[in-house]
Amino acid sequence: MTEKPAKPAASKPTSSRKPKTTRRQLDQGEISKRAYFIHLEEGGSDQLGNWLRAERELTAA
Repeated sequence: MTEKPAKPAASKPTSSRKPKTTRRQLDQGEISKRAYFIHLEEGGSDQLGNWLRAERELTAA
């Protein structure tokens, strides 16, 4: 009976990178609430602008 040659052990490559951080999932309710408060603070009526600003602020936090 013939034996198969042993496979060399696979070595894991070492990495010095930082672990990936997961981006927080935003809830539409959170965005809506922040956009509302931006509207109250600024007194503007740009709903889309307020929404986009709220998204930016909440993803940066």
